[in-house]
Amino acid sequence: MVEVDGKRSRSRGDEFDCLMMELVISAIVLGEPAAELRTRLAELTAQAAGRSDLPSGVVEHSALGLRSES
Repeated sequence: MVEVDGKRSRSRGDEFDCLMMELVISAIVLGEPAAELRTRLAELTAQAAGRSDLPSGVVEHSALGLRSES
């Protein structure tokens, strides 16, 4: 369950919210590379923006404050 205050942020849907929770736990808390989750984050973000040219590193840094794992 994710609480979203519409005045502070907009929901991107359940799939995005679940992915973000999993990424925070995997990449930030546990320090895992989480490459598949990072890829899915870039895909969902590009899909929501209606674009296919969003650099994954920029998406990751914007959403999580993390640099891309290469």
